[in-house]
Amino acid sequence: MTILERLRKGEIPDEVREVASLEGIDVETVVDRIETGRIVIPRNRRRSGLRPLGIGEGLRTKINANIG
Repeated sequence: MTILERLRKGEIPDEVREVASLEGIDVETVVDRIETGRIVIPRNRRRSGLRPLGIGEGLRTKINANIG
């Protein structure tokens, strides 16, 4: 089940809480922006032990570029 599906059922996953804490914003703000598509929290079910990272509006900028 995806984070968005869990949010629509009324659950607030730990990943959402952790992203809100790391970014210093309210959980409700993160939930609202995920539901409207302005924030994503990428997650690979096959890998464990990774820290959740939010990408999107109002969050720190993340850049990944392969040049060369």
